[in-house]
Amino acid sequence: MKRDRWLSGLLSAGVLSFTLATVGAQVAQAQRRIHIFDLSCVGRWPNYQVSRIRSKDISIGRELYTSILETTPTGFTCKLPGGRLSLRLEYGVSDNDNIPPPKIDVYVDGNQVASQVGKEGRVNTMLVDVSNGKSLAIDITCSRATNCSESITPYYFFSFHIIPGGSSPGSR
Repeated sequence: MKRDRWLSGLLSAGVLSFTLATVGAQVAQAQRRIHIFDLSCVGRWPNYQVSRIRSKDISIGRELYTSILETTPTGFTCKLPGGRLSLRLEYGVSDNDNIPPPKIDVYVDGNQVASQVGKEGRVNTMLVDVSNGKSLAIDITCSRATNCSESITPYYFFSFHIIPGGSSPGSR
């Protein structure tokens, strides 16, 4: 009798462990970040250049950060995978560069859903709900008319990802 209860308990624990492991793996898969350039994207501007995806250590606000991408002012449109999605951007200007921070405009299915001008001397974060959209357009421009010179100095990004399964209240 004791042995049957022990085996029953062991079997129940095994089934529960398997179920939790399966559900946990599905949740982890659902929230895996997608790099923006893993989507199908096209440039929209005549001077569109492929941004450089590379790691580079830079100083912002006297702190060291490692960028994942650098780009000059640009604009591109990407196909979204559908469902509940958020766009997460973290970006800034190196302490060594004498350029204004970027202005970033985000459009879903042709409608502007967010706009943000970065602040100097810090890493800026932008979180935008892009759920159920078919296309995502992003314009990265110089925030001021002076000291830009069609900026050949890049803006640095530390996150440029789509996050499945989550949504946000808007940009921040």
